[in-house]
Amino acid sequence: MIAAVILAAGRSIRMGRSKLELPWKNGQSIISHVVEVFLEGGASPVLVVTGETRVAIEASLIGMEVDYAYNPDYATGGMLSSLKVGLRALETRRIEGALVSPADLPMLLPTTVQRLIQVWEDESPSIVAPSYEERRGHPVLISRKEWKAIQKLRDDQTLRDFLRQREGEISYLVVDDPGVLYDLDTPEDYRSAMDLNA
Repeated sequence: MIAAVILAAGRSIRMGRSKLELPWKNGQSIISHVVEVFLEGGASPVLVVTGETRVAIEASLIGMEVDYAYNPDYATGGMLSSLKVGLRALETRRIEGALVSPADLPMLLPTTVQRLIQVWEDESPSIVAPSYEERRGHPVLISRKEWKAIQKLRDDQTLRDFLRQREGEISYLVVDDPGVLYDLDTPEDYRSAMDLNA
């Protein structure tokens, strides 16, 4: 099984407000849409790592098939600390790899998730990453055998540092999906994304 670890513990400082509960489309919030994309793409389980806005995020996801892990260090630990929390929460389960993604990736297509999983099933690489116009995007599928190395990363390191160390082991999947790059950090990002989806 390939899980999804959706990193939703950020504080949305550049957005100026909690962004994951913002409206998206079809009556969904950003976070509920992103979870749906991973579910449709075949990830199981889908684990959402929460922080300061845990209550609001869980309220947005009522009725959806989703698991949770809480990062108590959300304010100081950064995205890597949330990833470590998420991977620890999956350690006792029979999971062969995890799709790691920020939660603010609403333009991502379910077919991209499906194709990443298919590449892993066909080729069993250590890491699979989508590439759009020669830029690496999200989600990144990381084999279980790499999880211990992630847990050993220093607090001042990032997932990008880990991927740099493993560059020769990354299998790239070229996709026609700009959503792999399109996260929402600012109000301008959000307005632009809403316009594209109008």
